[in-house]
Amino acid sequence: MRKTEVIPVARDETVHGLIRKMRESVSHRIIIYSPTRVPFLRNEINLRLLKYYSEEEEKELVLVVKDRTVRKLAARLGMEIKEKLEAEKEEKPEVYQNHLPIELEEMTAEAVPVREEEVPLTVPPMRGGRLLLALGVTGFSLLVAAFLLFRPRLSIIVHPATRDHMFRTVAAASVKFGEREVLQGNLPLKLQEKQDELSVSLATTGRKRVGDVPARGTVYFINSGVNPVIVPKGTVVATKTGTKFVTTKPVVVPKKSTRYELGVPTGENYGQAEVEVEAVEKGTVGNVERQMITVIEGHLANTLHVINPQRFTTGEDRLVPVVQEEDLRRAEAEAKRQVALRVEAVVNELAEEGYLLLPELITTELGQVRAEQPVGTESNTLTVKVAYKIVAPLLSKTHLYKWLEHNMYQTLPVGFRPVTNEIACREVKAEGKLEEAKVNVLAVAKIRGQIDRDKVMRAIAGKSLPEAKEALTAFPEVGLVEFSGKPEVDTVPKHSYQVRLIVPSER
Repeated sequence: MRKTEVIPVARDETVHGLIRKMRESVSHRIIIYSPTRVPFLRNEINLRLLKYYSEEEEKELVLVVKDRTVRKLAARLGMEIKEKLEAEKEEKPEVYQNHLPIELEEMTAEAVPVREEEVPLTVPPMRGGRLLLALGVTGFSLLVAAFLLFRPRLSIIVHPATRDHMFRTVAAASVKFGEREVLQGNLPLKLQEKQDELSVSLATTGRKRVGDVPARGTVYFINSGVNPVIVPKGTVVATKTGTKFVTTKPVVVPKKSTRYELGVPTGENYGQAEVEVEAVEKGTVGNVERQMITVIEGHLANTLHVINPQRFTTGEDRLVPVVQEEDLRRAEAEAKRQVALRVEAVVNELAEEGYLLLPELITTELGQVRAEQPVGTESNTLTVKVAYKIVAPLLSKTHLYKWLEHNMYQTLPVGFRPVTNEIACREVKAEGKLEEAKVNVLAVAKIRGQIDRDKVMRAIAGKSLPEAKEALTAFPEVGLVEFSGKPEVDTVPKHSYQVRLIVPSER
């Protein structure tokens, strides 16, 4: 029976096939030989499996590989490495202690029993010495095998505790920061802008009276001259306060005449002519009292006089809508409100894939409000226009999660590690200004306890199973503990090689 067997690795080989060959080999020393690059050997988990089963079968494992990556991984795991095949000398078997990682699914980590060294029996030279020596060695081997076979063993299944790790972090954010500052807690911002113009129309509330119907009435022109005078249509007459009227038709004012009684002149009669006039300005402003129209504009004032014998009453006013200051203030306020609503409506349009929008830092710049109808304009509606610009900050999700991952490792409880690199944001709030803001983030990650074999053994060695279970479940990183072994084993053995520690993978 050969003591050393070389197992070549084919490119289509699998780790399970390699383990099967190693377990079926009758040789005590196994050499895994791979002169070319084999992908599955570059996986740390596969190398741990090879190491685990070589120790489980009490076989010495040697790797002869050319792949530097495999050599580096194997060296880190404490596996023996050779550069080339060569004649091997017989060596005494080394003592291995297995530490199977918790990443391996449905695998167990067991401390392999320390193998007893074969101590040659020293017998004095005698006849038939070789036969006695062989019998002694065989008997000793049978005793060791019986001890290993019938020794009490206990299997402990320890399920690591899995829970959500919530942590809060605060980072600075600004458009001035760069990508290299992320791990320092300085997150760069990207600005997204949108410009537009908004028009708002409101009903006016102002009212004022305006002339609707001009006042009309009769005036008398009085001629004190010796010649008749023609008063043309459109002649302007007025009150002393300036209310003007115009004649609606021409009229001839006769000259004055002398009055006689019994052939004796007793007085003079001035010439008079009646004519209708109309107020220049519409409305009740033309409703003047009697004898108020006394002024004639133009040269006729030198020869004529004018008077209104009756009060004018036909002028009428009406109420019309008009723009007032209050309407303008209401329109400006409504325009600002509409811009704010427009910001909420287009906020999703400003977001980009791979970025997180920070609504608390969105700014809106308003231009001057322009009214199309000035104050005092007769109008039923007032229309104003305002230009605006929306500036929205975007935070890169890549930068955010890079910072969160860095921060998560700083806050992990002792004895735990992340299950995956996935981090979920429960809450993201920003405060401040674009030039200098703070981002508060509440995040959660899935973590699982790390089971330390030495720590477990120190806590439970020599204790009863209930006491051991209570001691283990007191560890925060331990979730569930189960014992599996022979019924007569009610105490945890003090020797680690009698304990099989199983840590299932829980993802």
